[in-house]
Amino acid sequence: MPNIFFLVLRRMRPPLITLVLIYAIAVLGLVLIPGKDDHGQPYRMDFFHAFYFISYTATTIGFGEVPFPFTYLQRMWVVVCIYLSVIGWAFGLGTLFSILQDKSFQQAVQLANFARKVRRLSEPFYLICGYGQTGRLLGKVLDARGFRFVVLENREERVNDVIFADYRFDVPVYAGNAANPDMLQTAGILHPQCQGVLALTGDEQANLAIAITAFVLRPQMISVCRAKSHAVAENMASFGTNRVINMFDAVGQRFRMALHAPQTNRLWSVLNSFPGELLPPLVNPPRGHWVVVGYGRFGRAVRAALDAEGSTVTVIDLFPPDDLPSDEYIVGVGVDAETLKSAGLERAVGIVACIDHDANNLSAIATARQIKSDLFVVARQNLTMNHVLFESFHSDVTVIRSQVVAQECLNAMTTPTLARFMELIRLSNEVWARALLREIESLCGKRVPDNWVVELDANHQGAMYALMVNPQPPLELRHLLVDPHAPKHQLPCLPLLILQNENEILLPPPETPLRFGDRILFIGHPSARLAQQATVNQYRLIDFVRTGVEPPAGWLFRKLDERRKLRHAEVKIETAE
Repeated sequence: MPNIFFLVLRRMRPPLITLVLIYAIAVLGLVLIPGKDDHGQPYRMDFFHAFYFISYTATTIGFGEVPFPFTYLQRMWVVVCIYLSVIGWAFGLGTLFSILQDKSFQQAVQLANFARKVRRLSEPFYLICGYGQTGRLLGKVLDARGFRFVVLENREERVNDVIFADYRFDVPVYAGNAANPDMLQTAGILHPQCQGVLALTGDEQANLAIAITAFVLRPQMISVCRAKSHAVAENMASFGTNRVINMFDAVGQRFRMALHAPQTNRLWSVLNSFPGELLPPLVNPPRGHWVVVGYGRFGRAVRAALDAEGSTVTVIDLFPPDDLPSDEYIVGVGVDAETLKSAGLERAVGIVACIDHDANNLSAIATARQIKSDLFVVARQNLTMNHVLFESFHSDVTVIRSQVVAQECLNAMTTPTLARFMELIRLSNEVWARALLREIESLCGKRVPDNWVVELDANHQGAMYALMVNPQPPLELRHLLVDPHAPKHQLPCLPLLILQNENEILLPPPETPLRFGDRILFIGHPSARLAQQATVNQYRLIDFVRTGVEPPAGWLFRKLDERRKLRHAEVKIETAE
C-alpha cells in the first residue's frame, strides 16, 4: 500500500525544487545588492533579514521594507522576486490541485483510509467479497443482528451503495479486486477479529481465488463461497472451504424435500428464514405432469427433483437440450399459449418459470394461468427490485436467488450449530416436524423466531463459575430457561440441540445436565437471548436461577452472609451434640 505523504512529495518534486531555487536566488540577490541605512551609509542585508523579507514577500506580497528603506536597485530586484515567487507558487498549487483530482491518487487515499478503518476494528467482523443483491441482503441482516462487516467490491457504483446505506455501523468498503491476496490482507483477512470471509462475487473463479487465499492465510477461519458449477465447487471444497453454496443445487434439494416431506420442508424454511419475517406457509407441490420453462441450471435442478419423485416433466427452452429425448422438450420461449399447450400444460399440475429474465417468467405464468387456473406455480425472481410484480402474481413458491444464497451464508457463518441441526432434521419424519412446528408457532406466533447459540466456556464468567468453581447444585438446561429478572416466568425460547463433545442431543429435555464446553442452540424471542447472555456472564444471576436465592452483592454483605452461615453451622453441631 503506497504511503500518501511520499506519494505527494514525489509528484510535488518539480514545483518544490522550483520554489527552493526562486527563494535561493531572491535571497542571494538581496544579500549582494548594496543598500543604504537611515543615515545614508552603505549597508548590505544579511542572509537572515533577506530570508525573512522574501518569506513574507513571496507569500503575501510584503508588509514593508526591512531593516531600512530600499534603494531603487533593491526595489527593482524585489519586483523581479515578486513575479518569480507568484509563478512558483502558482506552479506548486496547480500541481497540488491536479494531484488531488487525479484518479489514482484518490484511490490511494481511499485505500489508506480503508486500511486504517479495518485496522482500528476492535469487534468481531466478517469480510464480504462482492456487494451484489446477495451481499446487500446479507449486510442488512448482519447489521440488524449487531455484527460488523467489511466489504470488498470491484464496481464503484456498488461501493457508493454501501457508503449511503442506512447501516448502524460505519462499514469499511473499498473498490478493489477481491481475488488479489494483497487486497484481502488489506481488507483484514489476517485481522485477529476477522471471524470469516464470504466469497459472493459474480465470478466463480474469483471466489475460488478467495477460497484459496483464505485457506492458505487463515486455515481455521470460517469461509463460505458461492459457486455456479460443480467442478469449481469441488475445487473449493478441496481447499477446506467450510461451506460451498450452489444456489441451483440448494433449490433442487429444497424442492425435492417439499415434494416428499412438506412438513420437514416448512420446518427447514422457518429455521432458514430471516428473523422477524412472517412464517412461511406449507408448500405441498402435487405429483403429476409438470412444465418447466427454461432449462438452465435452475431448470435442470428442478427437473431432477421432479424426476426423482416420480413426476413427468416437459421442458420448454430456446435451445434443444442434449441430455433429453425429443419427446420431453419443446423448442420455444414458453410465453405463448401454443408452446405451453404443446408441452401438455392442459393436463399439468404445475409450472416452473425459471428463465433468466423476470419479464419472461411473469409472462409465462400469466399465459399459463389463462390456460389452466389451478396450476401450482413456481417462479424464479432474478432481480430483487421486481418483488412487487411477483407478489402481485401470488405464486405458490417464489425463489429469489439472492435470498437463497444469503440464507445459506448466514446460517453457515453466524450459527454453524443451526446448520448442523438442519442437517439432522432431514432424517426426521413428518410427525416429528409437525409437532416441532406447532411448538414454534405457539412460542413465536406468526413471525420467524430468532436463533442463537449459548456456549458454556471460559469466555462466560457465570458458566465458568457454575460448572467449575461451584458446581453445586448441578447446572441443568431448565436453569437457562428461567427469566433471571422474573424467576416465576419462563423465557420465550426453545432449546433445539446440545452439542456435548461428540454427542448430539436433539430437542433436549429441561432436566438435561450441562457440562463445560457445551453448545446449546435456542430459538425464540430476542429478549430471551439477552436474558441468557446476562445469566451465563454473571455468577450472581446463574446462582439465582439455580437456587432461587439471590446471593449478596458487595464485599461487606458477602462477609456477613458467610458469618451467618458459619454461626448456623455451629448451632447445628451444638444441637447434635
